[in-house]
Amino acid sequence: MNKMNILKQLKQFAVTMICITSVFACKTNKESNLEFTPITVADSIQNYSNDTAISNIISINYFDAKITKNGDSVACNINNDFFAWLEPFFDNGGNQVTKDNLKDVVASEIKRFIKDINEDKSLADCESCKHAELFIDTLPIYQNDKIVSLVYTFNQYSGGAHSTYGLTAFNYKKDGTPVTTENLSKNINELSEIAQKAFIQQNGELKDYWFDDNKFYLPEVFYFTEKSVIFYYSLYEIAAYSAGDIYIELNNDDVKHLIEYIN
Repeated sequence: MNKMNILKQLKQFAVTMICITSVFACKTNKESNLEFTPITVADSIQNYSNDTAISNIISINYFDAKITKNGDSVACNINNDFFAWLEPFFDNGGNQVTKDNLKDVVASEIKRFIKDINEDKSLADCESCKHAELFIDTLPIYQNDKIVSLVYTFNQYSGGAHSTYGLTAFNYKKDGTPVTTENLSKNINELSEIAQKAFIQQNGELKDYWFDDNKFYLPEVFYFTEKSVIFYYSLYEIAAYSAGDIYIELNNDDVKHLIEYIN
């Protein structure tokens, strides 16, 4: 799949997923304690055609959520939403990607890539087209008695000058309700003012970025840590590729009066 199309899909998906939970039915329970099992699915292949190496590497690290008591809960949403986010990375014929078929999906994607390169004569002289890789990894999970916050990073290369990269975050109340930019604070305007000042201190003036009419806004992607709330602007959202990752980090002590999910 074309990486710019994937980027657009992922950005749209991030906006959608923080507004709704998975379409699958999930029971909820505010008292549930969550445990996470790290899982790795990886595969790679190398094939030679006309003395040129064709290679594809896929490595996916993710957390499988489960409940230690009181039945189903937010774990159901966490697992379903992760696999829904994962789907645009693969040409799976519109079929769902699940925990049960992920290994097969990865293997099929690698075989399809090698087959396409070998059969498409127009790519014979395109060296950069003959290597592809996808790495998905996790950041440490944050969980308190009110929320759980997970972050996945991705880096994908499928030809061209550089890779596509970024991260997505999943934030939930303990009853399974997504925590979004819209419901993050009862005084979102004050929070935005604090974030704007922090953005300028940490990244420079607004005029140096792609804010329409220099009008600041909070990005849709954010996550919690033990000490701060971190907002993340996706690739090309407000700056060129060369700008790299753009974050705003707000110390918990500075915004806990505005965000009820901070202990």
